[in-house]
This record gives sequence, structure tokens and C-alpha cells, in this order.
Amino acid sequence: MDPVPDTLPVPEIKVSPNPAPKRSYALTLRFAGLPAAINQVTVYADYDVENIDCVPLDYTKAVGGIRLPPEHRLELSLHRVDENTYTATVHEDALQDEDYYGLGVCQWALAGATVHFSSPTTQFISGINADELAAEQETTDHYLARDFNQKPALLDFVFGKDSADYYLANLGPQFTLNIKANREAQ
Repeated sequence: MDPVPDTLPVPEIKVSPNPAPKRSYALTLRFAGLPAAINQVTVYADYDVENIDCVPLDYTKAVGGIRLPPEHRLELSLHRVDENTYTATVHEDALQDEDYYGLGVCQWALAGATVHFSSPTTQFISGINADELAAEQETTDHYLARDFNQKPALLDFVFGKDSADYYLANLGPQFTLNIKANREAQ
């Protein structure tokens, strides 16, 4: 016997790139106070569908159904400027809006950019959200230098703190990652 259609999960979608993105931001990532060289830096642009009525109810996720907007992540091309500085371009309109489910066109919106970087022992995460990008703001995340040399127990990733005063002084020196967004001319 075939399952009732309402009990089937919402199918996965195939996301298409926008062939001619027009709205872009230049990101500059600047590290300061690093205790040693970082192993790897990767930057992702994160997108969500902003109009969830284009998505069917998913009855496999919640009683009565729930609309879960699709998400998509693109790895950005990263350019090393010097030992502590990297640049990347993020396109606000990098994804093609499409009607995936026959309920209307799903409109993609940039949620932000996420930065992953690592030392030999620890994975770190930082980022800048869509509102900060649109306002061409600068964010600075603080990390403990000791976490660079030894992964903290019970943590898979270390997230930056937005205040230098977050950590007590007796925890030792800090390093920072500053992310600056600038809208590019169209």
C-alpha cells in the first residue's frame, strides 16, 4: 500500500545559480594577534528562502505540518592578500528564484557569510549576518590564544565573542578576526 502523500517528506530541491548576479559585497577578513599561522580559511555564503508560502507543509517534521524554508550554502572564492588578510566577494542574489513545488516562486535571500578557520588542533567559526552586510558594518570576534594551541574539552568548534571584555584577563591573550563588508558598485 502506498503511503498517504501528506506523510511524505518535502522533496529536496536542485538550486540553480543566478547567471547574472548584480548585488555584491566585498568582504575583507583581517586576523590580528594570531599565535601562529592558521591552517585553513573557508568562507561560505548562507541563503534562505524568505517567502515560506512557496514551500509545502511537511507532516514528517511536526504534527499538523510545518513549513521549513530551504537553505543553501555556497563556498566563496577566497584570495589571500597577506599573511593575515583575505578577501572574498559574496553575491546577495547568487541564487535563481524558482517555483520548486508548484506553490509560487521561492525567493532566495542572503542570510550572511560564515567563516571557518583552523589551527592544527581547533576549528573556529565567525561570520557576518545579512543586516551587517547591508549596513556595510564591521564585526570583530575575539578568541583565546590558548584555544589555538589546544582544543577546548567538549567543544567541536570555537565561536568568536564580540567583546574583548568577554574573557577574563587571567585566561590569557586573545586574537581577533575582523570582517568588513563593502557594497560593490553595480
